[in-house]
Amino acid sequence: MCIFKNGIMANVKQLKHLEHLEDELLNYGTVGCEAIVGHFREVYNLLGTKNPVDGNPGGFVQTKWDGAPSIICGVDPMTGIFFVGTKSVFNKTNPKLCASEQGIDELYAEEKPGLAIKLKSALKHFSKLGIDGVIQGDLMWTEGDLKPEVVLGEKNLVFKPNTITYGIPIAHKKLSDKALRSKIGVVFHTHYTGSLLEDMQAKPGVQIDKFNKTPDVFIIDNDTPMDRVGLNSTEKREWLGLIDCVNNNCKKCGPFLDELVLLGSGANPRGDTKYHIAPYIKTFFNSEIRENKVTTNVTETLSNMIEFYHTKMHKLISGIKTPKVVVQKKMLVNSTLKYLAEKESEFKAMIALYRDIQHIKTLVIDKLDPLEKFKTYILKEGRYEVTRPEGYVLHRQDDMVKFVDRLEFSKNNFIGGSFQT
Repeated sequence: MCIFKNGIMANVKQLKHLEHLEDELLNYGTVGCEAIVGHFREVYNLLGTKNPVDGNPGGFVQTKWDGAPSIICGVDPMTGIFFVGTKSVFNKTNPKLCASEQGIDELYAEEKPGLAIKLKSALKHFSKLGIDGVIQGDLMWTEGDLKPEVVLGEKNLVFKPNTITYGIPIAHKKLSDKALRSKIGVVFHTHYTGSLLEDMQAKPGVQIDKFNKTPDVFIIDNDTPMDRVGLNSTEKREWLGLIDCVNNNCKKCGPFLDELVLLGSGANPRGDTKYHIAPYIKTFFNSEIRENKVTTNVTETLSNMIEFYHTKMHKLISGIKTPKVVVQKKMLVNSTLKYLAEKESEFKAMIALYRDIQHIKTLVIDKLDPLEKFKTYILKEGRYEVTRPEGYVLHRQDDMVKFVDRLEFSKNNFIGGSFQT
């Protein structure tokens, strides 16, 4: 473990889910770990520089907004008709594209009336932008969602599309006046290439400056202004030392990480792999956050992980009715417990590496958070508390990976956002 003194991975066809940075070592083993180191070096190099212009192959960073629902819109390449929809527009069977209010009602009015209202607003106003192609974004507000409110002594226009409550300071006249004139607010972050919807490939970024101008649509620029923040000489030495430390430990842990991948650490458990601990490691790390049990003590973390595994196995086996099968599955569990005992030092090294990656990720987030113009709050028991922005997405060599403070945002998100689709 480090001592602190003072591309294939996330490349996606359609953007439906992004992985947390540290989970890439569980998803892809050595390859994932090497990618993480590359991502850290990329961020280090990007600090103090402008995001590249369109077409530049260099990496860049975008702010991740907690909007909902996720909207796909644009021109259907087969029909030439403008449409809106959710991520279900990419369904292989029964893709759900909405080109009219009637079409929206047929698909959503009965089961999801709130979603239907949002999609109708998107259809009406996004069609004014002159969108060429297919793009994706997160809806931030529609008419009636912006509310003037004093939050922690400051007058804001607040809106809560999902988990985070955002505030636009009234004193920031340019932003607040523009928001008040708008009918809908959105963050567009992804464009798609391809001649068929079901085969389209996600590409980062949207050229919003090419859209028609309309006061009805407030498009939030999500490019993180990396040129406005940098590292001093002490920070540079610290960051490079930490990244080198992770790199060295990736090499040491690599064979074991690859072993875990073969045992299912990056996949949903199925068949007999359901009785090995590997497929439950990511689930365990999520449960730590949900239950507020995160600890930097490696031995304690491993003990909690084993306890988590025992609980999963008890529930799994208790549902089996055939005595013979119960015996077989208990043998698989006993085999895993033996594996855990034999590989204790490897498990501890993996956990330490996972924590080190989280630590560097937090350093990155700490640097970027002060750049944001919008205020971010979480509403707890009727009172607002300041919280971080959702996080950031690094785009590098066609990979997309998210930097999110899981201890803060993810825990809040497990509770459930205000707009679930």
